[in-house]
Amino acid sequence: MMSPTSLPTPAQSPWQRWIPLHPSILVPSLTAGLVTGLIGVIRAISYAALIFSGTLGVNLSSGVGMAVLSTGVISVVAALTSTLPGMIATPLAAPTAILAMMAGQLADQMAGESDRTIFLTVSVAIALASFLTGSFLLTLGLCRLGDAIRLVPYPVVGGFMAGTGWLLVDGFVQVTTDQPLAWRTLPDLCTDGTWQYWGVGLLFAVILIGLSNRFKHYLVMPGTLIALMGLFYCALWLTHTPIDQARAAGWLLGPFPAGGLWQPVGFGDLATVDWGAIAQQSGSLITVALISLLSLVLSNSGIELVVGRDLNLNTELRSIGLASLASGFGSGMVGNQALPSTLLVHSIGGHSRLTGVIAALPCFAVLGLGSAFLSYFPKPVLGCLLLYLGVALLDKWLIKSWSTLPRWDYAIVVVILVAINAIGFLQGIVIGFILAVILFMYDYSRVDVAKEVLSGATTHSNVERSPAALVQLRAIGDQIFILELQGFLFFGTANYLLNQVKRRVEQENAPPVTFILLDFRQVTGIDASAVLSCNKILKIAQQEKITLVFTNVSAEFQATLQQGQAIALDQTQCALFPEPSCQLFADMDRGLEWCENLLLRTTEHHEPSIPLGTLLTDMFLTPAQVYPFLSYLEPKTVAAEEVIYQQGQASDYLYFVESGRVSVLLQLEEGCSKRLQTVTGGNILGEMRFYGKPPLSTTVIADVETQLYGLSQAAFRVMKLENPTLANQLEGYIVRVLCDSLTRREQQLRVIR
Repeated sequence: MMSPTSLPTPAQSPWQRWIPLHPSILVPSLTAGLVTGLIGVIRAISYAALIFSGTLGVNLSSGVGMAVLSTGVISVVAALTSTLPGMIATPLAAPTAILAMMAGQLADQMAGESDRTIFLTVSVAIALASFLTGSFLLTLGLCRLGDAIRLVPYPVVGGFMAGTGWLLVDGFVQVTTDQPLAWRTLPDLCTDGTWQYWGVGLLFAVILIGLSNRFKHYLVMPGTLIALMGLFYCALWLTHTPIDQARAAGWLLGPFPAGGLWQPVGFGDLATVDWGAIAQQSGSLITVALISLLSLVLSNSGIELVVGRDLNLNTELRSIGLASLASGFGSGMVGNQALPSTLLVHSIGGHSRLTGVIAALPCFAVLGLGSAFLSYFPKPVLGCLLLYLGVALLDKWLIKSWSTLPRWDYAIVVVILVAINAIGFLQGIVIGFILAVILFMYDYSRVDVAKEVLSGATTHSNVERSPAALVQLRAIGDQIFILELQGFLFFGTANYLLNQVKRRVEQENAPPVTFILLDFRQVTGIDASAVLSCNKILKIAQQEKITLVFTNVSAEFQATLQQGQAIALDQTQCALFPEPSCQLFADMDRGLEWCENLLLRTTEHHEPSIPLGTLLTDMFLTPAQVYPFLSYLEPKTVAAEEVIYQQGQASDYLYFVESGRVSVLLQLEEGCSKRLQTVTGGNILGEMRFYGKPPLSTTVIADVETQLYGLSQAAFRVMKLENPTLANQLEGYIVRVLCDSLTRREQQLRVIR
């Protein structure tokens, strides 16, 4: 049989999205709405029993009216404004647990006041929580800050969920026994007159958990709760216990005063409210808003994962914000996306906005029946639902997470759980965030801030140098110490950078350091501690007569380093002269070339001016072939900064460099350029253009006055006819050059980028 979610969905006109008439949409929407509405009513009653317990129990009927009305109003508003048709929103366990704590503290603060005054104060406090939360979420949505708040440290999420689970377990005890779960109450909870109340609720919870885990059907939970109520009344019938006697013994809700369930606060009641007591609960009001935001982010992510559709978090923030504001106007509770109910609707196939509207009907029906309807609800059944929810959260985030979370992350979950129950919900979450940040900084500080630690002996610039110069650089290149930095440089990693430099400078069995090159290309940020470490590196460089070379330093980073006196720019050009200096270069290649040039200069290695004929014999010709080959070439002198090849320009000429220096530049999207290669005497230019490669993205410019000899396409065709041996030797040489170029690029990708 085809499942409801796999039924074909017919095309809908705009009005049919609100009132679907096709049976494939209407029937699942009605079914899903009624089922989730019934579950929402039962949960609302259990939440009311959680808030209005103990001394507040005399106002339970009004509390039930508040919770049920909140469920109905929130469901309708969210159904009409959410991104996802079929979204179900109700009051949730986590914010309700905070409201229950706040209500209990208000009742303790106002001990001795009349029941009416206490109820009005608690009701106004709950309504204020709804207004504050609704305004907070609505503002975030209107300011489009959804993407900025999506990410929450996973251990904090786990601790929040585990703490909520324990508060629900505590709520189960309070609903069934009218006593909190604490060390001081344990002896009373274990007495013969008390344990039977929570014992029956525990038995019912075991039945509910077992059946829910065994049978994965949307009717299992509401059906089991109804069956448990029937089982309870069967027990009363078998023991010949009258209902009034069971109610007097504390097995049923009530007694309730006559009148309707919903008792909104009027303007005339505001004078009776203890505003000072509410002001003392400002921390709880803020906690409700923050917990609601956290719950929304978590629920939104879970819904997206299951339904396979991205939701607009800004729209959801506005939707839930409006829903909570509407609930607050009715003296109601805050609401949020109901993850289980929304997923239940998805599995049934009620993908229409009518589903959320239908889900509100059972709520309004309960309000119409009045308090007489509530007096027949068994406390163990309501308590078992709270215990079921609490155990599910504790099982996932306290037991199963042991095998899925790293040990330090798991420790944060446990610390948050303990802190929530010891000092408060908001304090526990704050402690969790602090611990998560500390753990992140510790882990990040262990990441090697130097992506590459290189030496000038093995890493060379893109300058084409003579074989003699390369041999010389391999011999003395260890005087160049290169650190390619990465990530965010902060106090956790800055000291590592400083120690790297100290170890190399103090290394006894290595050549002395002449240049320290720090490359910032992959640095994402820098804090004051990192600037201080760079300042200390500068002082070490000045003390040891070392030149500090900075490359790929953005304008922002340069300003920060200069402000912290970590860069000392002067006019000195060579570290081997009396005053060492700092140098800045646009990229690592240019900085490395500068260091290499100074090293080669100090070893008195000079590049003499060599005639092209002599160079050609080193490249691919015999002495007897030089003069015939030169007869096909055209001399050309290029001034400094003159463009030889323009970006995207084809060329009919292959050039041989006799003297001077030429750079090959890659034009980047940001409007700047990156040097790919520097060519000196004894090399060729334009081989790929010469063979008709599509227009290149490189520009070739003479750095200094350069002497070139050009071979045109026409002259090359003549050479092929008159002297094919020369043409073949030239083509063989070009193939070797291209292969060497590919090999060099591969090495550069590994060590210098």
